[in-house]
Amino acid sequence: MDKAFLRPGTPGRSVTVFTRWGRETYQVWLDEKPPGWMARIVTLPDRIWALPGGREVLKLYGSTSEEAEAAAMHFIEAECLQTGRRIASPWQSEAFRDAGKRAGMQDGSPAPRMARRLLVRFGSEQPERPGVTANLSETGMFIVTDRPAPVGAPVRIDLRFPECQLALDGLVVWAREKRDEGRSLGFGVRLTNRPPEYLHRVRSLREVSPDNH
Repeated sequence: MDKAFLRPGTPGRSVTVFTRWGRETYQVWLDEKPPGWMARIVTLPDRIWALPGGREVLKLYGSTSEEAEAAAMHFIEAECLQTGRRIASPWQSEAFRDAGKRAGMQDGSPAPRMARRLLVRFGSEQPERPGVTANLSETGMFIVTDRPAPVGAPVRIDLRFPECQLALDGLVVWAREKRDEGRSLGFGVRLTNRPPEYLHRVRSLREVSPDNH
């Protein structure tokens, strides 16, 4: 793959993680793509992240560079959670919080995410399609479904906790539409409407979680 293509746009946030292969550093690269921005992720020095099958580069979008960067950091975090990779040191988690602050998130962070299976229904107009969460946080979630919503689409969510049912609104920031070993089809959501009851319940889950990452 062309080296120039592996160095697109402007370098953004980076984070170092421990994997079963050793230490790796992931960096976000940003490109202006009117009417918004696009982010890509590179494992330094030159391995760009691709969609399953390796033929198409993974691209994440936002209306601003900050939103695109936050979507990419959000994706990295979800991948680390799902594959057992962990952040190399506590201060590195600031990269996720800073990305969220730059994107205007109220708590400044898409992290920490917790693996939780909760039933949901979702849809662009009405929450009609069934799904299940793979993980969730105060700012977003990943919904497992064989019919992922498209990137950039608004989505209405009916989330079902054991004790109650909550209505949420969000924006699709990335989607996995092709099957890959060990990966679920679905899409990542950044919540745009987070009622106090939702934040309370997620924080309660976090307090009892054995692993906040």
